[in-house]
Amino acid sequence: MTSPAVRDRWRERRAGRGRACADEPSRSDSPDLFDPAPYGMGLTARRVLRLWREQRRLSLVGFAYAFVYSALSLIIPVLVARAIDRAIVTHREPLAPLLILIVVLALARGGVNFLRRYATSRVGIEIEARVRELLYAAYLRFPRAFYDRQPTGQVLSRATNDLYPIRYFIGWGMVQAIQSAMLIVGTGVLLVITNADLALWSALPMPAVAYFAWRFGRRVAPISRAVQARKGDLTDAANEAVVGIEMVQAFGREEIIQDRFTDRATAIRDEMVRQAKVEATFLPPVFYLPSLSVAVVLLLGGRAVINGSLTYGQLALFIQLLLQIVWPLEAMGLILDLGQRALASAGRAFAWLEQIPLLPEVSPDRAASLPADAPVAVSFDDVHFAYPGGAEVLRGVGLRVEPDEIVAVCGRTGSGKSTLLSLLARYYDPTGGTVRLAGIDARALPLSQLRGAVGLVTQRPVLFSETLRANLLAGRPDADDAAIADALELAGVAKFVASLPNGLDTVIGERGVNLSGGQRQRVALARALLTDAPVLILDDPLSAVDTELEREIVAGLRDGLRGRAVLLATQRLSTLALADRVAVLEDGRVVEEGVPEGLIDQDGPFAGLFGEDAVVGAA
Repeated sequence: MTSPAVRDRWRERRAGRGRACADEPSRSDSPDLFDPAPYGMGLTARRVLRLWREQRRLSLVGFAYAFVYSALSLIIPVLVARAIDRAIVTHREPLAPLLILIVVLALARGGVNFLRRYATSRVGIEIEARVRELLYAAYLRFPRAFYDRQPTGQVLSRATNDLYPIRYFIGWGMVQAIQSAMLIVGTGVLLVITNADLALWSALPMPAVAYFAWRFGRRVAPISRAVQARKGDLTDAANEAVVGIEMVQAFGREEIIQDRFTDRATAIRDEMVRQAKVEATFLPPVFYLPSLSVAVVLLLGGRAVINGSLTYGQLALFIQLLLQIVWPLEAMGLILDLGQRALASAGRAFAWLEQIPLLPEVSPDRAASLPADAPVAVSFDDVHFAYPGGAEVLRGVGLRVEPDEIVAVCGRTGSGKSTLLSLLARYYDPTGGTVRLAGIDARALPLSQLRGAVGLVTQRPVLFSETLRANLLAGRPDADDAAIADALELAGVAKFVASLPNGLDTVIGERGVNLSGGQRQRVALARALLTDAPVLILDDPLSAVDTELEREIVAGLRDGLRGRAVLLATQRLSTLALADRVAVLEDGRVVEEGVPEGLIDQDGPFAGLFGEDAVVGAA
C-alpha cells in the first residue's frame, strides 16, 4: 500500500512540476485537456527514477547481488584456466582442490542469482503496484469531464495492461542491463590482460552490435506506444460489449459488435506485426554477431597455441569468457525492447497523473466550513456552464432552495436539468456565476465536506457488488438498524427485501444486476435518505417505479426529506407531487417558476411540457 506521505510527496512534485522542469509540456499546449499526449522517453525515465528511489534499499541489495554474481562469473573461468594449465597440462598443482573450489563457487553463484532475482523482482512488483495505486487514486479524484472524454477501456488499460512492461523492465531489465555491463567490462579487462592483441580482434563485431541495437531502439519506440494505445481500444470494445450485452442481444448486434472487436484486435495484430518485423530486422545481428568473436578466437587463438604464444588454459579462458558474454550482449537487445515498451507504457500513465487537470481545491488554511448541525440553503447565482469545446448549456440560471423545501427542475431533454444538478456536488465548476451552500461559494468548501453535505439519487443508480446492507450504509456506515428500517420503509425497499434470499445480507451482484430497475432506484433512494446530508439531489429517482407504488412512496417521502434542501429533476407529473415549487428550464434559462398548481393554470411552458398529463393533474 502507498503511504499517505508518499502520496503527499507525489502531489507536491505534481504541484511544483512547472518550476522543476522547463522542458515539460504544459496543459495549455494540449489540444484536449483530458487526453494529453504521452510523455517522451526522457520525462518518463525521470519519473520512473523517482519511484525507483522509493525502493532504493532493496534495489541496492539486488545490485550488490548482481555485482557478486558477475565477479563469480569471472573468477570461475580463471580457475578453470588455471586448472588446465597447472593441474592438467603441467601437473604443478593438484586438480582436486581447484575442482572443489570451482564447484563451491558455481553453487554460490546459483544461490546469489536466486537472491538477486528475488530482490529485483520485488522491486518491479512494488513499483508496478505503486503506479497502479497512484493511477487509481487519481481516477477517484479526476473530474467528471475526464470520464466524459475517455473510454472506459482506455482507463482500465492504463491501470492494468500498461503496467506489466514496467514491472518486467524494472524487475529484470534494469538489473540485467547493469549485470550485463559489469560482465562485458570485466570480461574485456580480463581478455586484455590475458592477450591484448587477441582481445582486440575479438572485439571487432562489437561496433556493429551497438549500431543495430541503437537502430532497433529508435524504430521500436513509436510502435510500442501505438501497441499500448490499441490495447486500450480493444479493452474498451470488450467492456462495452459486456456491459451492454442485453442491448447487443436484444437488437441482434452480435455480428456488428464482433466486427468492431475484430477490427480493433486486427489493429493490435498489425502493430505487433510491424514490431515483429523491426525485431526480425535488427535483433538477429545483436544476438549472433557476438558469435563471430568466438570464431575469431578459435582461428587466431588456435594458431597462437600451436605457435606457443598462448597456453591451453588461456585459450579456454578466452572461449569461456566470450561464450559467457554472448547472452549479456544478446540480452541488451531484449532489454532495449522491454525498456522501450516500459517507457511507452509509463509515459501514458504519467501523462494522465500529471496533466489531467483536477478540480481546484481551496487550501486548508483558507477553506470555509458549513455550519454544524444547521440547515443548509442552496442558491444558483447567475450560473453559466459549457462543456469543454461545446456551447453554453446553462445561461445565467438563478435559483434558490431553502431548507425544508423541495424544488423541482423541469424541462425538455437537453434543457440543462442534470447539468444544473451536477454543479451542486461540484462534478463540474460553473464557467460563470456561483453555486452557494449556506451562502458559501461551493468552491471555497473542501470537496470532502461539500460532497458529504450533498446526497444523490440518479435515474440510473450505481450499486456495488456487495450486500444490500453494505450498499445502504455507503453514505453512513454508523447507521443503526432502526434508521435503516425507516429508510427502507420510506423508499419502498421494505416491500421486497423480505423476499431476497438473505434479506439485507443478500449480495446483489455487479451494478445491482439481481434487482429490477425500480428496485435499484428504491435502494439508491433509501441510501440517500439514510445519510445525514442536509442537501439532496433527486434526478428522476422513481422513473423505473410503477405509478401505483410511486404514489405510495411519494405520499410518505416528505417525512424523510424534512429539514433538507431538495432539488428534484423529473419528467413525471406524479413525482412532482413532492415539490413545493417548480422551476422550468428552457435553453439553459429559468423561464417559469412557481407552485405546480399555479403553473398549470397559467398554461405556460410548464403546462405545455406535461401536455395532457398536466391537464388531468389539474382536474
